[in-house]
Amino acid sequence: MKRIMKTILKMGMLALISFMALPTVAQTKMMVLSDTHVMSKKLIVKDGTAWQTALSNERKLLDYSQEIFDALMDTVMQRNPQLLLITGDLTKDGELLSHQHVVEGLEKLRQAGIKTYVIPGNHDLGNNNAKVFDGDISYKAEVVDAEMFAQMYAHFGYDEHSLRESTSLTYACEPIKGLVLIGIDSGTNGSLSETTLNWVCQQAQKAKEQGKQVIAMMHHALVPHFVGVEKIVNSAFVKDYEQIRNRLADSGIRVIFTGHFHSSDIAKDYNEDLSEHIYDVSTGSTISYPCDFREVSLNENKSKLTITSGRVTALKNDAQFSETARSRLLASLKKIANARVSNELLADIAAVSLVLHAEANEQNSRDAQNMLTMYNFGKRSLVSNATINGKITQMGLTWDLMDSILNSMLQNISAYGQEGRQNVCDDLNITIDMPLVNTNNRILGDIDGNGKVDIVDVVTLVNIILGETNIDDIEVADMDSNGIINISDVTILVNALLN
Repeated sequence: MKRIMKTILKMGMLALISFMALPTVAQTKMMVLSDTHVMSKKLIVKDGTAWQTALSNERKLLDYSQEIFDALMDTVMQRNPQLLLITGDLTKDGELLSHQHVVEGLEKLRQAGIKTYVIPGNHDLGNNNAKVFDGDISYKAEVVDAEMFAQMYAHFGYDEHSLRESTSLTYACEPIKGLVLIGIDSGTNGSLSETTLNWVCQQAQKAKEQGKQVIAMMHHALVPHFVGVEKIVNSAFVKDYEQIRNRLADSGIRVIFTGHFHSSDIAKDYNEDLSEHIYDVSTGSTISYPCDFREVSLNENKSKLTITSGRVTALKNDAQFSETARSRLLASLKKIANARVSNELLADIAAVSLVLHAEANEQNSRDAQNMLTMYNFGKRSLVSNATINGKITQMGLTWDLMDSILNSMLQNISAYGQEGRQNVCDDLNITIDMPLVNTNNRILGDIDGNGKVDIVDVVTLVNIILGETNIDDIEVADMDSNGIINISDVTILVNALLN
């Protein structure tokens, strides 16, 4: 009788599997912010010429920074992710008062059960631009150093639950069971020491050997997102990026979240022999148009990571905030570009192109393609201008490189012109495959050990639950990594196959 009941139960389970997807088990939800550049309002003792002059030379919306940060904290609270990642430049210039405001906001999230992890950016450990503004004068503000940063953000990546690399603010932790996060400190100049890089790769490899998924975050971009970006910002990506890219990809890291350039852009690149790939997911600044943030979900068995994007388009006292942000960014970029090239047409092309890049997915933008046409037409008159040619040379540019920069940027092509590496990614919405390997180097879900996951593994898993089959390696069948083999594991395995 018992045997008959087991057979009926098995048939019922398999019938259900054959005709419909089982209910989805909870996914891991995350949000990602970058370059919040919070400037505490307490740094303006009295509004006056000192502050207004400083603001007039800024492309960042520093006067909105605290308001935007506070609004985003409310958004995070409403969306209620398990994790929030902030990839550096939390503050304007490392002011203690600004850091205190950030910590106050993150503490509210912590009290609500939302785990937050941060890393420092090049603006977070204090510099000469950290000032207090008082009418017509300004003076140096109290700033935070590396030790103080770790103390202030102890609950946000730097407590006893994280492993610390001894020479930097780099750390590794496991905020969700089976998911390892590595926060990489790329310093104020976008560099990693060999010691830090070795440590990061060791942590990633260790996680991989334990059958855990790995994601990383770093402030500076891992790779150039378009050709010649270093001519615009000389520290746009990490130094020795090819070596670091190769090492991270080889160690099993498939996704790294970055920031710094204030544009949301996703670039896929490869290790040296193109056998492994890695996605550099750059998130734009919350105080530079279009004021982006990311929402990320990791499916039940952590094999698919889905990224969507949102924007701050309105504030409580400014329903047209997005228009304000765009016009201010465009005006500041034109001012910067004109100072470099002394030509209104070329300055306009450069400024508008960078705004279109910030808006992302340029390959789908009619405005971006029209801008390419405008450049190619206007170039005829520019190349014969001796003054402009002199400026181009001073910037370390040639017209051929200018062509590559604009084609790469406005067609959204990373590794432009590099055979085997050139890629176009959706910058705002993408699903990335994240393969899992357990401690014995077998694929998670490959219960029969034949090197692939299929319906036979589902049948075998059902037999294990019914006690008709034994398994030596429980981890390969424990899809949700909770140490128990049950119907939830069948649910996850079936949904993985169906997807």
